[in-house]
Amino acid sequence: MCGFAGYVSKAGGISDVAVQSLTQLGEMLFHRGPDDGGVRVGEHFAVVHRRLSIIDAAHGQQPMFTADGKLGLAYNGEIYNFKTLQSELVDQGVKFLTDCDTEVLLALFQRDGADCFRRLDGMFTAFIWDYRTSDEGEFHLVRDQLGIKPLYLYEDESQWLFSSELSPMLNVRGLDLEVDSVGLASYFTYRYVTAPRTFFKRIRRIEAGCYVRIKNKLATTWRYWDLPEDTGGSPLSLEDAADELRLMLRQSVKQQQMSEVPVGLLLSGGLDSSAIASLCADIGVSMTSFSIGFPDLNEFQYAEEVAVRFGLPHVAVETTPDEIVNRFDRVVAAMDEPIADPACFPLHILCESIKSQVTVVLSGEGSDEMFAGYPQYALGMGSDRTRPLDRFGHFMASSWYFHGRHLPLNFQQDPSRNLLQKIYYDERAPLSGMLAFDQKTWLPENLMAKADKILMSHSLEGRFPFLTTGIVEFAASLPDALKMDAIGGKSVLRKAFSESLPPSVISRKKMGFSVPVSQLLGRLKDRFRYLLESKEGPFSEYIDYGQLIEDFNDHFSGRREQSLWLWTVLVLLQWQSGLGRSLQQIHEADVPINVAI
Repeated sequence: MCGFAGYVSKAGGISDVAVQSLTQLGEMLFHRGPDDGGVRVGEHFAVVHRRLSIIDAAHGQQPMFTADGKLGLAYNGEIYNFKTLQSELVDQGVKFLTDCDTEVLLALFQRDGADCFRRLDGMFTAFIWDYRTSDEGEFHLVRDQLGIKPLYLYEDESQWLFSSELSPMLNVRGLDLEVDSVGLASYFTYRYVTAPRTFFKRIRRIEAGCYVRIKNKLATTWRYWDLPEDTGGSPLSLEDAADELRLMLRQSVKQQQMSEVPVGLLLSGGLDSSAIASLCADIGVSMTSFSIGFPDLNEFQYAEEVAVRFGLPHVAVETTPDEIVNRFDRVVAAMDEPIADPACFPLHILCESIKSQVTVVLSGEGSDEMFAGYPQYALGMGSDRTRPLDRFGHFMASSWYFHGRHLPLNFQQDPSRNLLQKIYYDERAPLSGMLAFDQKTWLPENLMAKADKILMSHSLEGRFPFLTTGIVEFAASLPDALKMDAIGGKSVLRKAFSESLPPSVISRKKMGFSVPVSQLLGRLKDRFRYLLESKEGPFSEYIDYGQLIEDFNDHFSGRREQSLWLWTVLVLLQWQSGLGRSLQQIHEADVPINVAI
């Protein structure tokens, strides 16, 4: 796992000042790759890379490029099928100097261009420069099919700036950081910002399954993969579908073992991570498993039961609300951008506890969004099917979003501007539509963003065996009855592991990772009040603080309990306060940076 950042100039070359700024960008990405670093400066571009060495640690330094330097890349992620692709290229006469997936991606792009992206099975982002046909160069920025890894792109009149994280970009002097009101409204609606928006008009996140091509001073976005259409369901029986799913997941777990560093398992004791534990045992792999919880709110007994069954050494980390409060600033900063998912905080504590034992962790994320594991899907299916608009609103409300709430903003905002992905819902049957909507919103921009930012803040790599395009496409082909039955969601997954997992894991309802948000708010009340009164940060003129103060008083007086809403507000206010101080320091520093000479 790695991180990279850099520039592409619209006119002229790369200035010395811009090259110097690469050092700062690299330092801010150091946690993503403490093992190695490199810089490449070309005629119209410059890129810095940080490497967390996991495969072929002795080689594979980046940026990596061809002997003549005309084609090269900086890359972040893992391509799990790179051995298959490498064999294919070797058969065609390609000679490799390393045994890492970076060189395979370089050779594959050299042969196929952007058509190669759809063949990659893994999690990845990359910046690719290509001077083979033009002295002006052609550049590609690509994000994996499911949006497991993040990538941001800034554009103004003279340059593009890209980065694996948002924060380094915000510390580059001279950028136009005008606030995007749509992005701000998106956060208040979803508790995170949906792609392609960010909080800033000139910065966008590259969407999952897309690449941006920069050519002739223009940037165009191309979608190379998307969720399959709703075909009405596969004719497979439950038993056959379960067998197929188990085989596919077993292959994924096996592929994701590739590593020269210790690998562990985040084991909650729920169905998803327990299935991964079962398959690790099935393929003969033993690894330490880890879980976290609160003294009176945890799943330790289930995780321990699974670990004992499969002979996995297990570490249960216990935390408290006070520990979360004590690191509140640190975790919000580690988020890189506001994500009002309370699970970020115990995950941060867990990562700190395990980073000395492992460098890679497997996790069960993605299953709920494919096999209807969340309770809102059952609630959405039970709503009035004759009124699609009402049904979607019911689904949004059941997802703990604030769709339809009067947002605390000092401007009028068309709500439809934050529903770009609703087309994935509208074009499908109800259950498939809800799953597709979550796979295009919640999955990449909350679940995967949380995992990437929090894990990488501790130089840990997360891997997610459920999240392969093959499994996603297979799940989409199944009829509703194989995803949800009278017991609940994940029918086919429960069937696939009914004989290998303890009955307590198979039959119990999804608990999810619970965080005592109300208790945390009580402990952070004074901090919250200060942030409301000080109005620190670049979003202040856009936010209706009067409404927020009223919400604050209603909650803490007992008139109206709204813990999750106030948590969403608090995370944003804390983040923008830190950003405001950072921007002030930049403003008081030297002259702005301009990438073009």
